[in-house]
Amino acid sequence: MLSFKKATFLFIFFSTLLRLFLGSSLEFGNDEVYYWLYAKYPDFSHFDHPPMVGFFIQFFTFNLEFDSEVIIRLAAIIPASIGMYLVFLIGSYLKDEKAGFIATILYNLNIYAFIIAGTFILPDSPLVLFWLLSFYFFIQVLPNEPDKKYRKKLFLAFFFLGCAIYSKYQAVFLLLGICLYVLLFNREWLKKNYFHLGFIFPLLAVFLIFYWNFQNNFISYKFHNNRVSLFSFKLNKDSFLREVLGQILYNNPYIVIIVILMIISWYKKQFVFEKKYIYLVFVCSFPLIFTTIYLSLFKDTLPHWSGVSYIALLPVAAIYLSKKENIHKKLLIGFSGFSLLLIIVTFVINEGWCLPKSTSDKIEKLGRKDVFMDMYGWQQTSEKVTKVLKEKNLINLPIVSNRWYPAAHIDYYIARPNNMKVYGVGSLKDTHKYYWVNQEHPPLQKKVLYITDSRNYKNPQKLYGEEYNTIDYIETIPIERNREIVKYVFVYRLSKE
Repeated sequence: MLSFKKATFLFIFFSTLLRLFLGSSLEFGNDEVYYWLYAKYPDFSHFDHPPMVGFFIQFFTFNLEFDSEVIIRLAAIIPASIGMYLVFLIGSYLKDEKAGFIATILYNLNIYAFIIAGTFILPDSPLVLFWLLSFYFFIQVLPNEPDKKYRKKLFLAFFFLGCAIYSKYQAVFLLLGICLYVLLFNREWLKKNYFHLGFIFPLLAVFLIFYWNFQNNFISYKFHNNRVSLFSFKLNKDSFLREVLGQILYNNPYIVIIVILMIISWYKKQFVFEKKYIYLVFVCSFPLIFTTIYLSLFKDTLPHWSGVSYIALLPVAAIYLSKKENIHKKLLIGFSGFSLLLIIVTFVINEGWCLPKSTSDKIEKLGRKDVFMDMYGWQQTSEKVTKVLKEKNLINLPIVSNRWYPAAHIDYYIARPNNMKVYGVGSLKDTHKYYWVNQEHPPLQKKVLYITDSRNYKNPQKLYGEEYNTIDYIETIPIERNREIVKYVFVYRLSKE
């Protein structure tokens, strides 16, 4: 019979194979292909997020030497596999290897951890890895009485915390949790200079982000302040409902229920767990969860913003579950069903199984209601558009787009293989990173291409009619799925002559 440690390694191996299959079977979504730009145009920080996701992509692709979807997604898949082992280590440290193994299974049942941060390449991918690394060392240090023997682990914890902040702003809540824990439960650490010295790592990350924003009129802070302001009191019931239901769905209803039951049982003293550990878990997890729910009352939020906090709760939830007989076997059966469902969804996206037929009164709107179309049809678009551009001798012209999506898709699937350039010509609110990408390119020529699809169609005359006096329609290209047209791609040539 396998030990729980060996079973964990075997389970992580199969999990990695499954995510490699998913990563190689699906085309990039809007956000993923946008973060590819972070690797292509690296900087100290970016308009939307800190730069770590771009550095990860550069590392795993050998600076974009290999840049297929699955290779780029290795920057999410491999860190997630390491993250699974970390929750095993945390569970093993807090109780035993059985708890660690159960925590690993729960990690794989969590949609945020397994798919959003563990398969798709997003800023959450490095965030989760560094959050778990930091938390793994903090939980071995802070609940104890200060001692110089903990200095190395303490510095590693702060170092990885800095890396987490340099991955995504949400990691500031881990820093907040650490400060709260020390202030409320173990003030002895405040007397140690080496504890205060550790803050140099997260402060360095904050400084680098601040420095980039100082050079760019603090544009990131203005952008995120409009999204998550704490002082807007116009009630948004739809956003609140979407946030709460989204958190439950993204983190798996089963896991959310188990966490709630675990908290109730601990409060009633039916679940015995050392306070010094559970307090650290709580203060590092709940502030972000409750903050995003509060913000959703007034602003549109996204459920995955708090996902990393739920991952930090998994080891304790696993300890709570470990008392149930054969729970790990039941969870493995659940994961098998979850895996089968993901494989089926992959075929649904690529083959259109069981999806209603795409219909629209206008071809310019075809496919807008199909939520899966972000991740389908771009390879086909690349081949068909490239053929048209070569036949019409237009391959040497730059491409303009009014929004970061579909600009990033066009950039990766059309411009990249043809050595063309894409410019974001629109407001900063719409073009995002392309405001800085434009500065990397030479000035626009008098003739450009405008390429868009029916899911994002905007009339080029309305967008660019004042700047370009001639707008020539080139071609409408149908994109098919399972012999059915699911969207159209439109190609125009714009000229100032």
